Amino acid sequence: MAYIGAGKLDQPMEVLELRETAAGVWEWVALRRAWAQVEQTAKTNLFSKVGVGARDAAIVLRRQSITLHNALRWRGQHLFLTSITQRDRNHLDVAAALVTAVACTAQRYTTKVGAGNRPEKAEQPPVTFPGILTEKYVQYEREDTYAKARRGIVLVTSKPIRLREGDLVTVKDGPAAAVYNVQACHVLDEYKNEYEMEFSRDV
Repeated sequence: MAYIGAGKLDQPMEVLELRETAAGVWEWVALRRAWAQVEQTAKTNLFSKVGVGARDAAIVLRRQSITLHNALRWRGQHLFLTSITQRDRNHLDVAAALVTAVACTAQRYTTKVGAGNRPEKAEQPPVTFPGILTEKYVQYEREDTYAKARRGIVLVTSKPIRLREGDLVTVKDGPAAAVYNVQACHVLDEYKNEYEMEFSRDV
């Protein structure tokens, strides 16, 4: 294990925490600044269990209060934390995926009993939050005359963001800006949720 001198921690970062800054509005808020050593590796960071990975970064920080619920911001880049281990008495090794956090709004629904005791969909107040998008091959279809791969979108969120199948998610910016329908939910991970989505319509 290489010695880490104070002069090697020369990259300024912000330690982030997801907070509800207004009713139904979640944002990454800077808790403090930290100095780090950062190396962009040749590995792929598999931050998503059901989607493709992203570029990997290996980070050394001074020992501090930080968990996988946090995130880091470095040179304007959002870093999704995937592992934190103790390097020595004074330092932590952090693995992170270099990703883009995009603004999303979810329109959620519940079912209520309507006229004639029939179930009806009822809208809940929308929730705005930062999400991370990655791609996934949903399925591969092979017929006698053709083969076709369908590509889906996976939305990765922090743990407080809970969606259900059938919810609509509007991605407001970036190349994937559109309205999507949540098809499947993966919520067993302790630190994140993942939602498989399909295109519904343009924004």
